[in-house]
Amino acid sequence: MVTSTHQTTACRSLRLALNVPNVVTASRVVLAMAIGYLLHTGEPGAVVQAGVLLIVAGGTDTLDGFLSRRLGQETPGGALFDLVADELLFMPSLILAISAGLFARTDGLVPWNPYFYAIPALAGGASVLAGVAVFLWKRRSRVFDFPSPPPVAKANYWFWMAPLIVAVLGVGPDLLLAALMYLAFISTMLTFYAYLRKGSYVFTD
Repeated sequence: MVTSTHQTTACRSLRLALNVPNVVTASRVVLAMAIGYLLHTGEPGAVVQAGVLLIVAGGTDTLDGFLSRRLGQETPGGALFDLVADELLFMPSLILAISAGLFARTDGLVPWNPYFYAIPALAGGASVLAGVAVFLWKRRSRVFDFPSPPPVAKANYWFWMAPLIVAVLGVGPDLLLAALMYLAFISTMLTFYAYLRKGSYVFTD
């Protein structure tokens, strides 16, 4: 995708500014490491603490976007950092939660539990990271826009996070967790389709 002169100038720098939204995003990465450690211990109290921190860390994804718009500090570098921070929080946390058996209570309610939900979600996260990596590589020789997330993709992150948080905290009936996993699967499929239509040029151009 060829950008206009104004867009090209705006997109030319991907440096991370030391501003409030990026500090909030960085806190998500720090929280992700703490959550990973707590889930790794496997102790019941630590797992509950990890669930609480997941809610806090997930909330920073909404907060940094709000602050960047409110303070007029939206930058291409900040947007990419936000995407990467999301996956650094979600993907390791999900893998560790599965290893700890926190989705076992939906056995019999979800086919191929928990992989029916986990594999598409992890594939989606890996695709985002791959897209960022390919974009940065190609951008060494030319400038083009990274696709802004379609509306369904913005909502999809919380469809991924909701089953994870419920599983880690161990709250709600088993049927609720199963329903959230089904919704996450549907949302992931819709997001794959939306990104394929809107952002495939990152891989193909």
